[in-house]
Amino acid sequence: MELSEAMQIYFRGEKHTGFAMVAVGIALMAFAFWVWRTQSGAFAWWLLTPLAVVGLGAAIGGVVFALKTDTQVADLMARLADDPGALVASESARMVKVNANWPRLKLAWGVIAIGALVLLLAIKREWSAGLGLALILLVAVLFFMDVFAERRAAPYTEALAARAETE
Repeated sequence: MELSEAMQIYFRGEKHTGFAMVAVGIALMAFAFWVWRTQSGAFAWWLLTPLAVVGLGAAIGGVVFALKTDTQVADLMARLADDPGALVASESARMVKVNANWPRLKLAWGVIAIGALVLLLAIKREWSAGLGLALILLVAVLFFMDVFAERRAAPYTEALAARAETE
């Protein structure tokens, strides 16, 4: 795949991820509102607070993430036209760092999921049930986003490597 095409596809996915983050954030805040209206006590507060905070962050961060993508692509395309070798070197180095994070992130989400299960199964308190459920939901969303992002990064990284070989 041509580098410019792979770049366009990769960053289109980044933009769509930003929009998905907005949708997920709004859904999390709506769910937190529903919990606030239908549940009470420590369970409700320990469930709705993380969901509302993360939801608000995802909604705001998603907008920023999506809006920066067009400018980022325009800059990268201009750099590709001006000095392809320098662009390939800098983007390759960046993608090595990005790709190195996937196993670490999956491990972190797994550890948090195990902690959430401990909260749910071993502690047996109102607050721990709420927090455990919130963490399970958030970790599931994070796993989804990261697995898709990892899959999207692979063809772009391969295109950068192929272009580096020709430079």
